[in-house]
Amino acid sequence: MIVPVFLTHLGCHDRCIYCNQGYITARNDIDIRRLIERSLPQKEGTYEVGLFGGNIFGLSPDVLKGIFGYFDDYRENITNFRISTKPVPLNEELIDILREQRVTVIELGIPSFNNDILRMLNRKHTAEDLLLAFHTLKDKGFQVALQFMVGLPDETFDDIRETGANMVRLKPHYIRIYPLAVLKETPLHTLYQEKRFVPVEFREVLERALYIYLNALRHDIKVVKMGLTDNEILKERIVAGYYHPAFGYLVKSFGFYRAVLAVAERESMKGDVTVILNKRDVTHLLGHRRDNMKGFEEHGLSISREESDLPIGTFTLINGPRQAEGTIFDAIP
Repeated sequence: MIVPVFLTHLGCHDRCIYCNQGYITARNDIDIRRLIERSLPQKEGTYEVGLFGGNIFGLSPDVLKGIFGYFDDYRENITNFRISTKPVPLNEELIDILREQRVTVIELGIPSFNNDILRMLNRKHTAEDLLLAFHTLKDKGFQVALQFMVGLPDETFDDIRETGANMVRLKPHYIRIYPLAVLKETPLHTLYQEKRFVPVEFREVLERALYIYLNALRHDIKVVKMGLTDNEILKERIVAGYYHPAFGYLVKSFGFYRAVLAVAERESMKGDVTVILNKRDVTHLLGHRRDNMKGFEEHGLSISREESDLPIGTFTLINGPRQAEGTIFDAIP
């Protein structure tokens, strides 16, 4: 079990244009001791602590030691820590402190590998900074994970392909995929109001997330989360973008739809088509509010289904005397 502690904006000397962590975490105080007291005493048994939000690498060594000191009363229950942070500034003394305090996993945020986009987002680091941090931390024995974003201003599908290619080369411990949301009282909100940022269609963002997700699966990279945490404070602050409480499901069902359609078109199937699939893929075939079924009909396919013991993510299409095998990876454009 991971017990999260949110260090709202702590160590962030600059604010990314899309970020208002006070809303995202539903916390506005930076009293770390009080945050820890709220989060940990009621937890029994052993657990891992996740320090999320903020930028650990932006803290001084003394402040970082002080934060870990607040956990002293709970050490017998804490197995290890994981943190999320920007990849800069790298500091050997901070890295040594993290190792001493039993930090085992470090998640690095990298919205894009396009330096122009990173600059526009006010990230204050480059793709090269991320690569340096990734390899340095991995060499120090940490398990390094990556956090990606899709739907960013000026983002193209070539940028998504670059993200996928770098992910495959780096082989992170796991990844998270976040869609961009426009929150009130952020610079991005101002750009949206002034029509200097016009979000692309939601379907396009699903396709971008799907590309990263499927390439992760193909190369045995674990995807632990797709989408933003669902809480009422976040919902109230969103004015545009790609928030949906079931974003991960939408990505997977869109992928199944695209895969079935691709195989059917490749085999020139039309009319009545039976999809044989694992029962756990049925909801992915149907889609949100049966949207996939409507899409199949628009492409001249009348879909029925039969459940089987096929592996999850695989399927067989039967159209009269014709039969074809497919997998979720057929959705990759």
